[in-house]
Amino acid sequence: MSKLKEMKNNSFPKVTMEEWVDQAEKALKGKPVSKLNTVTYEGITRKPVYTENDRNIHASKQLIDKSDWTVSQQLYASTSFEELNAQLIQELGSGLQSIHFAAFPSTEPNALVIKDQTDIKTLFNDIAMDGITLQIHAGSSATTFNNALIDSGMETNNLQGIIGADPVGELAVTGTLNQPLNQYYDEMKSNIEWKENNAPFLKTVWVQSNAYHNGGASAVQELAAVMATAVEYLQELMNRGMSIDEASQEIAFTFPVGSDFFMELSKLRAARVLWANIVEAFGGDEKAQKMTVHATTSMFTKSNLDPYVNMLRSTTEAFSAAIGGADSINVDSYQQGKDAFSRRIARNTHYILKEESFLDKVVDPSAGSYYVENLTNQLADEAWKLFQELDKLGGIVEALRTNFLQDRIAEMKGKRLKDVHNRKKVLVGTNMYANLQEELKWQISTKPIEENEHAPVKVQAIQPLRLSEAFESLRYLAKVYQEKQGIPPKVTLINLGSLATHKPRTDFSSGFFQVGGLQPVVSPSFENAKEIVEWISDQNITGYVCICGSDETYEELLNAAVMAVNSPNRKVLVAGLPDATRQRELQEIGVSDFIHMRSNCYEQLVKIHQEMGLTDNEA
Repeated sequence: MSKLKEMKNNSFPKVTMEEWVDQAEKALKGKPVSKLNTVTYEGITRKPVYTENDRNIHASKQLIDKSDWTVSQQLYASTSFEELNAQLIQELGSGLQSIHFAAFPSTEPNALVIKDQTDIKTLFNDIAMDGITLQIHAGSSATTFNNALIDSGMETNNLQGIIGADPVGELAVTGTLNQPLNQYYDEMKSNIEWKENNAPFLKTVWVQSNAYHNGGASAVQELAAVMATAVEYLQELMNRGMSIDEASQEIAFTFPVGSDFFMELSKLRAARVLWANIVEAFGGDEKAQKMTVHATTSMFTKSNLDPYVNMLRSTTEAFSAAIGGADSINVDSYQQGKDAFSRRIARNTHYILKEESFLDKVVDPSAGSYYVENLTNQLADEAWKLFQELDKLGGIVEALRTNFLQDRIAEMKGKRLKDVHNRKKVLVGTNMYANLQEELKWQISTKPIEENEHAPVKVQAIQPLRLSEAFESLRYLAKVYQEKQGIPPKVTLINLGSLATHKPRTDFSSGFFQVGGLQPVVSPSFENAKEIVEWISDQNITGYVCICGSDETYEELLNAAVMAVNSPNRKVLVAGLPDATRQRELQEIGVSDFIHMRSNCYEQLVKIHQEMGLTDNEA
């Protein structure tokens, strides 16, 4: 038999789950395999291995039937519509396939404020719309934009894409609407009637999950809120004479895609399952059950610190969106700016995924994965339960009026922020691996959300945030201190024992302080307290001092080192976490605190900032 035939005939022996568990527990030295389980923010337990027994327990249809996606890139406000027109022409010639922007909504600080037909004529001047998709988020109502479009005389019969409104999404972010919801729903129906006669290939309702995602919601909360919003629109449109098939095909969806790769791609797949089930329950046919999904890279995960890392974050998020079956994907530039370079990099991310990774060549590539199928179905099940809770309350609007949804999301946001603060959730370049040499650039929104006290509809707004904001604030304060004092704020690291023994905690401590903008000053390696006293005296060390060494070195040198360092003009920290008795002993001789893997890094840095006087520079 030839070697090739022999190889083809060989196969791995079949292994039972029990045998795998037995071997795994041996590797874990007797600990149960369940120790490898992790629980997500959605309350879903991730296991270390999945088998065909974990596959879809529901009979599922093929909900993703295409492999390619539209290359989208949001257009932001600039100095003039002439500049934006030139930018669009250049980008459409360089791979852009969609004209995507927000018009009017207060939820988007960089929205294009379209005042009249002149702005539309200027923006679309010399742009042939054949083969180009429109993606225009028109805020709470598309009426103003559509009227300007009509007045411009622009040919609309062959326009493709979305000019869509989402009044409930606007309400969730801003907390107010300027007219009663029924009025918005009347306008929604009126805009559908206009499009049926003038722009039959457009969709006119665009449900956005940005409010919930950027407010810190879990994937389950995001899915439930979006589905409840879509059901609200379905019911209102059907109340105004539309059939379920007509109403459902007017609706498109946007989902920001975050950093949890498998959770986010499963979120998009679960959304299709939920939507199909909802439309089917209303009596919609198979065509009506198809979902139009636009995905966008997440603002929630981005940082102003070490901004090039945002490029990497956006790439993995776009990858997740493509695998999840998005119909179009917006990749934001790494600084969320308007410069041509960063926008080009973002646009080319699509083509790396398409042309070099071949993601546009396979339909639903994650289908059949035991893990992804299981996660998709668990997400759909959990989101359905929450959706039913929202329905029992009276729907999405009542859930917002009673703060039911806001309270749930606030609780989830608190968990996420706690994990960032204690560095259980790592943000590279922000709460870990900070670069103190980078030139800090700060982006401040110039369009804060304004409350309307007399608004006919009012709820508690879901305030958007970025996970990195707390650590950005620390770095900013340290920067202002350095500009005023001429030197950066510093923490001295006192190293006990040989380099090999103290290096792990020295490196940990350096990273710990750097994420707060504090520059570590690293001492030589000391073998006794006398060397410490002489060095500190020569260097004139004041302020915060952190002692670093191994547990074995601490037994021999730590007490003497603390007493050598302790003085009225110094605060003494120790790297490591001794037991409670030992902590009390060290505190009695001058240790003020301990830094370690389980520290709430942010809270400790805030305290250090306060005691060093850095918070005096707050605006």
